[in-house]
Amino acid sequence: PAVLITCDRTAEMGETLLPGRCIRLKDACNEAPNDSLLADIHLAAKPSDLLYVLFTSGSTGTPKGVMVTHANVLAYVSWFSTCFAIGPDTVFGNQTPLYFSMSVSDVFSTICCGATLFLIPRMLFAFPVRLISWLNERKVNTLYWVPTALGIISRWDVLSVAPLKSIANVMFAGEVMPTPTLNYWMDHLPAAHFANLFGPTETTDICAYYKVTHRLADGEPLPIGHACEGCRTAIVREDGSLAAPGEEGELYVAGPFVAAGYLNDAARTRASFVQDPFDASDPRPVYRTGDIVRLGEDHEMRYVSRKDTQIKRSGYRIELGEVEAAATACAGVASCAAVFEATKNQIVLFCTGRGFDSEALTSALRARLPKYMMPDRIETLRSLPVNRNGKTDRRALLAVCSVKA
Repeated sequence: PAVLITCDRTAEMGETLLPGRCIRLKDACNEAPNDSLLADIHLAAKPSDLLYVLFTSGSTGTPKGVMVTHANVLAYVSWFSTCFAIGPDTVFGNQTPLYFSMSVSDVFSTICCGATLFLIPRMLFAFPVRLISWLNERKVNTLYWVPTALGIISRWDVLSVAPLKSIANVMFAGEVMPTPTLNYWMDHLPAAHFANLFGPTETTDICAYYKVTHRLADGEPLPIGHACEGCRTAIVREDGSLAAPGEEGELYVAGPFVAAGYLNDAARTRASFVQDPFDASDPRPVYRTGDIVRLGEDHEMRYVSRKDTQIKRSGYRIELGEVEAAATACAGVASCAAVFEATKNQIVLFCTGRGFDSEALTSALRARLPKYMMPDRIETLRSLPVNRNGKTDRRALLAVCSVKA
């Protein structure tokens, strides 16, 4: 790197190991802005310049370096801050690491809107009561977390003994929100606003959203909503035509949030960032998300699964996401994940929760799923493993399958 900005504790190490200039943060804060230099930078910078390269988690394949521009982030933050009324009174409690796209919302809206951002020490999630105390002490009023992190609080019923005092907004993204987890938070924070945000790293962070207005019934799927203002979405069938309401298809996204492509990977960029199939006159690329969704009668989209989690067994195409949705709707199940052991041609369902056993869950699933979609094994875990982004780690679950074979 040309420049390293660091603290006193690590500055000496940085000066020894790195060839570029090392700036101590406290010195930078005490220096007056160089208006002439800033003006030169503003003249040289273009909206299409890259702001950063963020690598995907690799949870659905090999990690890819997503090239995000200044224009992408400016457009996204303008929408995010307007939609959720981010301003100087907003106090974020950041859960997601800075190499995860969800942090873009926390960090850049804080910078642009004069909000406050606290980075939550990761170890606090192992001590939920201390975590709540930490949030209350800092008067955090806005959370944007992955559902797994919110589930830590609900699974141990922490809010019954340690209420949150300042939370006004709870947003979540990154994976499917289990209905029991959402209802728990809504029950304990009846005055707060809740929103389900949806989108891949390739759309800066989010491309669709749904503001939750009511408590969900067991088995009621939570919509991912509709396109963010300024963006456009289409649900496309395998034959390339638009899906009708109620039909499943791949989600395509167009608009100012769509990234510039993948770093040093022209082949993948060409495959995923394509010309608009429905408007050839529009030169801007459309991103094929690989997410299977359907449009409901209420004109809100609902997530079905990833294309790469579709399996074929005994001649049937099976969406593992539908198996998970059926299990989550069963009494006592707090969270779950289904994986496919290809070598054994078996579906294995991992569940967490209280007050259920495998036999009762199997009976409940038989009432909800056709025979060909039934899991071959059900494993009960205290908690689902997570990757470094805090999302369910399906590779680790497959490793558990191998150990228990």
